[in-house]
Amino acid sequence: MKISKLSRLIRPLLLLCAATEVAFFILAWSNTPLNLGTWSMHVAAKGLLIEQMRSMPAMERGIGVLLGLPALMCLLYGLWNLDRLLAGIQQQNLFSLQNIARLRTFAGAVALSTLLSIAEVPARTAVMQLLPGQGDGNFSVSVSSEELILLLVCITFYLITGMMHEGRRLAEENEGFV
Repeated sequence: MKISKLSRLIRPLLLLCAATEVAFFILAWSNTPLNLGTWSMHVAAKGLLIEQMRSMPAMERGIGVLLGLPALMCLLYGLWNLDRLLAGIQQQNLFSLQNIARLRTFAGAVALSTLLSIAEVPARTAVMQLLPGQGDGNFSVSVSSEELILLLVCITFYLITGMMHEGRRLAEENEGFV
């Protein structure tokens, strides 16, 4: 399959991914179940149980939203850059400086989003424990193997974009010698 056709197929999936991330964030922090007929789905924020979400006061919920937004916004920015990259590929701009920069920005934004997501739970716990009558002074940091692999992939993409940029520079330099 041609790369431009593949990018055309991926772009709607990318939009679906972004919409799903936003929907899950809203559903988790609004404590609103998703009801479809007799089926109901509850979404909880990372590090919290459904029961904890149900009993969370509005102020704590607002703090959770504020602490979770940076990771979501970085992810959406990264996905937007990936969409722009795919649009450039559809126009046959494979190794343009703009597309290399978009791939690098995507990798960096997703890596930053992952780091912010990892830091969100302990930061939320620390802030909540500062509230009157909250917490016992203990909290944990949890990192999944999926998050570590995602960070590794993002760092690898970041490295590859540096190689692409250098390759493009060498190709332009060599054009002058021919």
